[in-house]
Order: sequence, then structure tokens, then C-alpha cells
Amino acid sequence: MSNNRLEYWQYLPKKPLYQRPLVLLHGAWHGAWCWQAAAHDFAERGFAVHTLSLRGHGSSSMPRLFNLVGLQHYIDDLLALVDTLQPAPIVVGHSLGGYVLQHALIQHQLPAAVLLASMPQTGPLGFTLRTIRNQPSVALRTLLTADGFSFVRTPALAKALFLRDNASAAQAQALHSQLSSESVKVLIDAILHKPEPSKIKTPIMVIAAERDRAFTLAEQRSLANAYQAPLIVVPQAGHDLMFDPAWPLVADAIEGWASRHQK
Repeated sequence: MSNNRLEYWQYLPKKPLYQRPLVLLHGAWHGAWCWQAAAHDFAERGFAVHTLSLRGHGSSSMPRLFNLVGLQHYIDDLLALVDTLQPAPIVVGHSLGGYVLQHALIQHQLPAAVLLASMPQTGPLGFTLRTIRNQPSVALRTLLTADGFSFVRTPALAKALFLRDNASAAQAQALHSQLSSESVKVLIDAILHKPEPSKIKTPIMVIAAERDRAFTLAEQRSLANAYQAPLIVVPQAGHDLMFDPAWPLVADAIEGWASRHQK
């Protein structure tokens, strides 16, 4: 555990090849656990790797009033870790973590960043409207219970949102069993408070999953355009790229980007 009772993991390479460490930031409902295989992969490639679970996720402490946790709290959690690392890290933000990262980069410039199947700069409104249209019962349950877990409350919902269609029931169950709740206030904050790409000077790369059901390919293209960032589209991949069969392609792209921003 680190300060603020946040779960924190460090993976050190046996043969260090890169000076700047990587920070891997998870998205909604996830935690540091989702990066375990990816972090080992990057450590084998020569990176020091750091992961954390945002408050209320993974093994981090659960705030007493979790639904009062807002987007700025997540930004603070990320920057608290970033500020401890020297030299400054390269941060990879997945999904909601990518949106947190976009906001954090306004407050704290970094050598480079990767937005991985990230919530677009326009926020989660598109995702919300698609859920209302395609799964009205899920949207209604969320509204009535103010429980963000409603979006992923069954293994079938988790599979549909995060994994490829051909993922097994066992894979979906294993993923679902580790998911956390999510603060509804964070989702509302994300709709109301959008990042300002013009204020961000950090070099950014966008990696999109072709079959992402959370954020569309059109939204990912818009995200890359907003930051004048290179865009890599991973064919056939689902939203949770760290669990996708195409992960080696993703890791190669991140390593290539990080290797160009070591100074």
C-alpha cells in the first residue's frame, strides 16, 4: 500500500533497458490487477513498471461515501504516484483511466502518454446514450439504484462490454469476479468536465480497439485528431486490450512510443 491507502505495485526489470518508467492506469470497474500480465511483459522488455488501484478499486480502501468520489479524486490519485517517480514516467491510461490522464496532463506535463481504448475527449455521453438505446434495463437500473456496478453486474454484460465475442464463459467469469463498483459521480463529472486538448503539450499516442463496444472507432479517431496524435487501430480487438489476444501488438506499439521519449 502507498499513501492514501491505495494499492500499488512495482515491477522491476532484470535487465533495465529504459530510463523512464511506465505507469499503467486502469479504467472504470477495474484495478491494478488487470495489468499484472502486461506489467510483467513490460518488465521483461526492460521497463520499470508501476500500477495502482484508484480509491474504491482493487485492494485500495473504499471511501465511506463512494458515490461522492469525483473525477478530481482520481486525478489526484494518479498525480500522487507520478510525483514520486524520477525520472518522470510515461503514463498509459486505459478507458476511464485515459480520461483521467487527459485531465492530469493539464496539471502536470509528462514526457509522453498513451491513451489506450480511452474515453474520448468528448466524455462518456456517447457511451451513455448507446447504453440507454441498446440496454435500457441497465440504464434504468443505474438511474434507480445510483449504482455504477449496474453496467457490468453480470458476466454476460462484462463480456459484451470488455471482451471479444469468442471469449469463453470462463474468461468472462474470471474478469467479472474481480470488477469493482464505480462512482456515479465520476461518470457525471466526466460528462460535465471535459479536458481541453489545446492546453496539453505532452506527446500522445492513441491506441484503439477495432471492436470496442465502450468507445467507437469514430470516437477514437476524433480523440487522435483532437491531440494531433498518431492512431493505431488493433484489428478485431475488444475494449480490454490487456486481455486481448492481440496484446503483443499493443505492447510493441507502446514500447516503440516509449523508446522515442526517453530523454
